[in-house]
Amino acid sequence: MATLKLYNPILSEATKECYWFCDEAGTSFKDVDAFINSIPTGDQQIELLLHCDGGEVREGWAIVDKLRSTGKKITATIEGSCASMASVVLLAASERRAYPHATLLVHKPYYPEYTLSDAYRAEELETLAASLREDERRMLDFYVERTGADRAELEALMGEDRFIDMELAKELGFIQTIIPAASASAVGSKSAKAAAWQRKTTTTNHNSMATKTTKGEDKSVLRKAIAALAAAVGLESVVPTAVSYELNTESGDTITIDKPDGEDPAVGDSASPDGEHKMPDGKTIVIEDGVITEIRDAEEEPEDPEDDPDSDALAEANTRVAQLEAELADARKNAKTTDEKRILNLVAIAGGEQWLVRAKSDYKPAARQTTTASGGKKTPAQPLSRVQQRIAQLEAAQKTE
Repeated sequence: MATLKLYNPILSEATKECYWFCDEAGTSFKDVDAFINSIPTGDQQIELLLHCDGGEVREGWAIVDKLRSTGKKITATIEGSCASMASVVLLAASERRAYPHATLLVHKPYYPEYTLSDAYRAEELETLAASLREDERRMLDFYVERTGADRAELEALMGEDRFIDMELAKELGFIQTIIPAASASAVGSKSAKAAAWQRKTTTTNHNSMATKTTKGEDKSVLRKAIAALAAAVGLESVVPTAVSYELNTESGDTITIDKPDGEDPAVGDSASPDGEHKMPDGKTIVIEDGVITEIRDAEEEPEDPEDDPDSDALAEANTRVAQLEAELADARKNAKTTDEKRILNLVAIAGGEQWLVRAKSDYKPAARQTTTASGGKKTPAQPLSRVQQRIAQLEAAQKTE
């Protein structure tokens, strides 16, 4: 599990550069992007730890969108203060919890006083006001979507601009679990035995969520049993309220995803029932031991050649190409050389095939002739046939023309 600690103000890179002279550092979208890119392949969980007083609105939204786009299971813990824009980043997680003395602050966005040092006309102030109202609407919509709380109640809380404790944060849906102290001794009206039982129950429940969960029906029975047992011994139930939604598969069956509605399923989410479930969009969700272990993309079906209207034309073209290649090979095989073409041309000039037949039929060996070599020794000359003589005459005539 990769851990992202949000302990500094949420600032853009440009604003961070203005803080070079002090020790305070900010967390920007660029920092979160680098963190996400550093997560090893196969790690499908992000742990978000929060102790942050907020920061710039646009930078915060960019961080929220980046975290949610990973498709990984995000678990958030408020370790101290979670204020302003940090409360929006908190809601990027599907499982949210907090330490008992943590605090939460939601309020309407504003322009800090140091950003209003220029002179403004009425139109410019109206533009600034409209921008603030739009940011306020977006935040309120997101709060309602992710917590399920009443819109009017959340809007009133944003107007009060005050910190709230984790009991109210849990009631409003900002968190689902308050993490009890693991090392504190039991005090007050509870006996040491009852306190020990509560710690054991809380630890068992927490561990079961961190590793794997049983199927939907079994979990429901378990929650009811723990709640009844806690009530019997006078303890407040430590079992978080179930948050889940259902998806219909391609075959018409239903699977349950244990996370707020509107959030896409991700590897590591608790879900039921076990098995491979093909969804209407073609994706396949694999659930093993109550946990999503794999989400496969839709497989592209190979195209059927018979469904292609151009397949017949392509086959005919391929056949014609093969025929032309065969004809070209035969033509190359039967092609005449330059000398062959020259001789045939001379034969045609002499009278063609008829002349060649006569010349061949009237052939008589010529008398032997001798020539004198340079050394004075005579060597017999080779006789020429009538065909050769005629060809020689024609060649000579062509040269003189």
